[in-house]
Amino acid sequence: MRWRAWVFLAGIAVLATAGRAAAQQGEMPAVILSGLHAYKSQGPAAAVKVWLNGSPANSDSMLVSNTVRALNSIETAYGSFVGHETLATSPLGSRVVRHYLILLYERGPLYVYFDAYRTSDRWVLTGFLFNTKPEAIIPSRLLGG
Repeated sequence: MRWRAWVFLAGIAVLATAGRAAAQQGEMPAVILSGLHAYKSQGPAAAVKVWLNGSPANSDSMLVSNTVRALNSIETAYGSFVGHETLATSPLGSRVVRHYLILLYERGPLYVYFDAYRTSDRWVLTGFLFNTKPEAIIPSRLLGG
């Protein structure tokens, strides 16, 4: 009976370690996912508000309004935001991770990366960039080139 308890505890330890490792190696931070959900249900302004919450860029009102305006322009051309696909995650150090995504609209894709920084208690976005041209955002290794 003791060996079963030991195997159970060892299994728990392995799962806990694997969970921490996955979080450090590219699990999508909640701030990105929450922003995507806000975008789908409430629009670009809500998404940008979520994405910049706690970010150093949050106080730059010009950046916020320009980003919202750009996303509104994308929706004018491509239609409503309908979902996303995750392409890749690239660690840029021990506390910074870049997440590459495709934002899906009714009539076309938008390519984006989000740079996430791990503070002492949560992830914040320190930057993001989007473009309708994949080569402007996505690394060539992911484009097959």
